[in-house]
Amino acid sequence: MTRRRFLDRTRRNREEQARSGKSFNPATMIRLAFFGVALVVAAAVYVGFWRQGETIYDGPWGLMQRLITPLFLGINALELIVVALVALVAWRIWRRL
Repeated sequence: MTRRRFLDRTRRNREEQARSGKSFNPATMIRLAFFGVALVVAAAVYVGFWRQGETIYDGPWGLMQRLITPLFLGINALELIVVALVALVAWRIWRRL
């Protein structure tokens, strides 16, 4: 095979991948992870500093008590939700590859 045919085929493959839009983009994943971390930190700051005078179980945060009560072998519902979300994200990434 000549070098020109190889370069043409490579260029066509790159153009086809660019058109399909299904290529893995690590920069997008990093941005999404940063956005998720920013939301978690913002919620923690709000609960930790803004609501200093009351406990987390007062008012609308009463649901949190049910989420952190141990269910089975010390595992609580909040941990199960986090594990399920991480598994969903990992599955979606694996499926795209």
